[in-house]
Amino acid sequence: MVDEQTADTTQQVTSQIPATRVITKNPKRVEAGKKIAEKRRQAREEQNKKLAEAEAVMAKERLRKAEEEARKAEAVVDPPFEDPVVAETPVETQASNLTTTQWLSIASIIVSLVAIYYKREEIKGAIAKIKAPAKEPTPLAKEPVLSAPKKKGIRSMD
Repeated sequence: MVDEQTADTTQQVTSQIPATRVITKNPKRVEAGKKIAEKRRQAREEQNKKLAEAEAVMAKERLRKAEEEARKAEAVVDPPFEDPVVAETPVETQASNLTTTQWLSIASIIVSLVAIYYKREEIKGAIAKIKAPAKEPTPLAKEPVLSAPKKKGIRSMD
């Protein structure tokens, strides 16, 4: 009785006919999939290399800036000793350190002043015309005054 109670009564039904269809993959598709996977892997590796190079460049830049800030802070804390004899020697003036844009601005101002200087007669004449009242020229012959013909029909109530 123990065998009857413990035995599994549910059995799977299987076919006695062997499977005739064998699934085969298209070798061209398999090869194309492998090539695509290889290209993607190479692209990922290339991208990782570029990211590593960019991070290295950024790290070098941060290090350079940090060293520069440290030098500035050190120069502020410990100013270098200056020999009074060396300090009395004339130092070159740095007033000639104008940028190209500043030089162009100065040149344009000078050119505009020169142009105004040469056109001063025209400017004087224009100012004189503005200040002087405009005189109407006297006509030699009186022109007839033209008036519109009166409308026939309903008159206005003026």
